[in-house]
Formats: sequence, structure tokens, C-alpha cells
Amino acid sequence: MSVIYRNYVVSPSPELCPTYRISPFSERFITGRNEDKSKALDYLKSRFNNYCLMRKGRTAISKALVFYDLKPTDVVSILTTSENFYISSCVTREIEKFCLWSRTITPNTKILFVNHEFGYPYKDLVQLKRYGLPIIEDCAHTFFSKNDTIGKVGDFVIYSLPKVFPLQLGGILSSNQEDLFLQSDLTTEEQNYLLENLAYHLPRHAEIIAKRKFNYHLFCEKLKSLSIRPFFELSDNEDIVPGVFLFHWNDDLDYTQLKLFMQANGVESSVFYDKNAYFIPIHDFLREEDIDYICMLLEYFYNKQR
Repeated sequence: MSVIYRNYVVSPSPELCPTYRISPFSERFITGRNEDKSKALDYLKSRFNNYCLMRKGRTAISKALVFYDLKPTDVVSILTTSENFYISSCVTREIEKFCLWSRTITPNTKILFVNHEFGYPYKDLVQLKRYGLPIIEDCAHTFFSKNDTIGKVGDFVIYSLPKVFPLQLGGILSSNQEDLFLQSDLTTEEQNYLLENLAYHLPRHAEIIAKRKFNYHLFCEKLKSLSIRPFFELSDNEDIVPGVFLFHWNDDLDYTQLKLFMQANGVESSVFYDKNAYFIPIHDFLREEDIDYICMLLEYFYNKQR
């Protein structure tokens, strides 16, 4: 049943619900851009050197794993920035097509899969080279974050473009092996769609970065009265660009119910399991009134749970 709270409609009829995705894609971008593809091609070649465009980030994972002669009993060890056990099933399902996976390094580990969570880099990336194992970097949320190592250590690096740009498909698989042939799984039409849209959005990179950082600080300010605090601190002098707003909250909160409530009110979001934490969209097309709406929902849920 719908209610009015602080002049907002909470729990409206499904057909009247707003839509806020983790991705910046919305209906306003349903038509592709007709831009000069060469601008995107020049950018991609200069940044990635050996790369191919893929349909999704997850298909890029499979494409990378194909290069290794993995047996069903082999292990891909998944390492993450937070060291939390949570990992997207989009990742684990792809690995399970080839072999086993573990959150620790085991005697049967054949590949280290490093997830730079939500735009925040894994801290000891270079140190992993001491194991002498191939490294795959998952930069799905980390297209714009920079430091000395991210995207530069892995034998393969994977990006998910809809997590950064308002696109309905697209991933990148890059390799540090220049003589390795990487073949796209896209049709010519799909590649043209990606390149033309990237040519439009890539020149906006400074705006995208600045707005995501601005939204991070805006969420911090507006949610501190609920004792919500960011999971990862974002320093002004860091070249880190958050992929979501991930935050700590109360230990006794019913996070499963929070997820159901937020999604029923149009906000794609989820639990960061085992950490009493939650994540919500932060992309550059969120206006302050959109952020106010998301914050209102969190406040409403909190008050109803007390």
C-alpha cells in the first residue's frame, strides 16, 4: 500500500515506480549515438594496446579463461579489495564453466582472479606476482580509477562498460601479451554501436569522474544522521572513482528486507553480505533530487524498523 512520507510516494504501484540503476543507462539513452568511431578507436588503442570489445564483462571472463588449459579440479582463487567473502555470481558462474573457485590460494590454484571492488583497487597487486601464477584483473567498476598498478599487472584485464557509461551492452578484454590474438564476440553492428557511443561519452570523462566523487560526498553528508558511513573512504587526493556508494549501517538491520524494499521502490541495490553493508547507485546522471529520494527511502525503512 502506498504512503506519503516527506512529500514522496513510498511503495507506489509497480507501473508508477521510478527506475534507478547501478548503471547510468536510462530510457533517455535508448537511441545510440552517431559519432565518429575513430575517436573511440584511438582512445582504446592508446590505453589498452591489445584488446577486444566483448558483449559483456562476464563473457570477457570466459574469453580469458579459455586461454588456460584448466581441468575441472583446478582452482581459480578470487581475491578482493575488502577481503570479504562476497563475490558476484556473474563472476563465479563463469569460472564454474571451467573449474572450481576459492576465496583463498590453494595448492590447486592455477589462476589468481583479482576483483578491484566497486572502483577501489586491490592493495597488494604487485606482491601477487611472487606466486608465479597468471593474474586476471576484474575492473568491472574500475574503468576510471587510477594508481600505479590497477589494470597494469594482470595478464588479462576485464572491464564492464555499462557500469560506467549509459550503454546496454559492452565489455573489454585486454591483455599484456601483444602477440596474443583476442577475438570479439560482437557482430559488426554491435561493435559500431559501442564505438559510436563511446566516441560520444569518452570526452565526458572528467565530468563523469567529478560527478561520481561529488555524489559520494553528497551521500556521506545526507546520510550521516542515520549513522551511515562509507565502507571505503574516498580521499580528495586519490584517483579513485567509486562504482557504487557502499556503506556500513547497523548490525541488527534486516538487510534482506532492505534490499526488497529498495528494489520495490525502483532503486537497484544490494547487500554486501557478511559485512553489515549495502550499496546503492552513484553514477553521474543522478541529480541531487534523485539522491534525496534514495536517502528518503533509507530513512523511511530505518524508521519503520525501529
